[in-house]
Amino acid sequence: MQAVILAAGKGSRIYPFSEEKPKPLVEVANKPVLEHNLDQMLGIIDEVIIVVGYKKDMIIERIGDQYHNIKIKYVVQEEQLGTGHAVAVVENEIKNKFLVINGDDLFSRKDMINVTKFENCILLKQKNNVSAFGVAVVKEGKVVDLVEKPKEPISNLVNVGMYCFNPEIFEVLRNIKRSERGEYEITDAIKYLAFQGKMHYQEVQGYWIPVGYPWQILEATEAVLEDDDSSSSIKGKVEEGVIIEGSVDIGENSVVKSGTLLKGNIVIGNNCVIGENSMLIGYTAIANDCIIGSGCGIENSIVGEGSNLGNRCAVKDSVLGEGVELSEGVRIENMGGTGASTIKIKTPNKELDSGRKKLGAFVADQCKVCKSLNPGDCLTKDCDGKD
Repeated sequence: MQAVILAAGKGSRIYPFSEEKPKPLVEVANKPVLEHNLDQMLGIIDEVIIVVGYKKDMIIERIGDQYHNIKIKYVVQEEQLGTGHAVAVVENEIKNKFLVINGDDLFSRKDMINVTKFENCILLKQKNNVSAFGVAVVKEGKVVDLVEKPKEPISNLVNVGMYCFNPEIFEVLRNIKRSERGEYEITDAIKYLAFQGKMHYQEVQGYWIPVGYPWQILEATEAVLEDDDSSSSIKGKVEEGVIIEGSVDIGENSVVKSGTLLKGNIVIGNNCVIGENSMLIGYTAIANDCIIGSGCGIENSIVGEGSNLGNRCAVKDSVLGEGVELSEGVRIENMGGTGASTIKIKTPNKELDSGRKKLGAFVADQCKVCKSLNPGDCLTKDCDGKD
């Protein structure tokens, strides 16, 4: 069976990480979102067509033309004209019914199997607040209507971005019109099939983990590490005096030095050094080739590949990209002032409400940080400590 992964967009909502890489390559628990989804397809999908656009060469170089036993092809969406257009561009590659997923969220194997039982099917999930989603009205196992971001709730079932279609979808896509935002929407094609009584649905039985905003990288990592029920795996070296409490995965050639506390669900990649008397707490992922200085405290955070943290740094509820350098003593706090409301994230275009009262900062790839950062800060260039 074939699958299509929609991975062409820039993903500006996940700023600052979209500045350096396409969103499907953002890492969750030390693995790109794209690879998490490909892992779930093993054994049920023979060929995957990845629709690429923004920074496409990075995806092609990372994944190649084979992922384990799955054949990989690429189709370029030259203009990002919507999800309907993204599906339409793969028409010449499709043989029979096929799975479609958004490339920037995590989906489960179980739901992939359930959705592909039907010729045309959409995956839905119950949510209390549906205002930001496409919302489906269902009856007797089928979708009868689909409304994008309804002003009044018409159902509590939202579209999460996984579908199965047979090739008739391409004829439907040729006949839909652009939406108010000037795009061809896959939801308009689904609505057409629903009105014909051809659109089945399944509700999420496994998991759907959105990774659309920077703080959701943390939430997704927590979910993945929590779901990993395997016992600790220690392939590197743990010196005397290290305390381990929880599930810990330490990669090859990594060293955890004496006096360090590893407490929680921790994953440490290959070729890392964790300095003396440091603390790694909660749901924390340290990617390959990182150096963590002595006396550091890292809590519920992600440290990207090749990063270097100086001695006595503190990082809480934060995401550091690849090759980030923190000068000695840099602190990234996760709490606002007394009586503060939820943490706001400032992007170039607007301010986003994270909905979280505890949240640190987000540092893009290759940044050098020479001063402490505040909750909600986003850094895309070197911070020299002068401003």
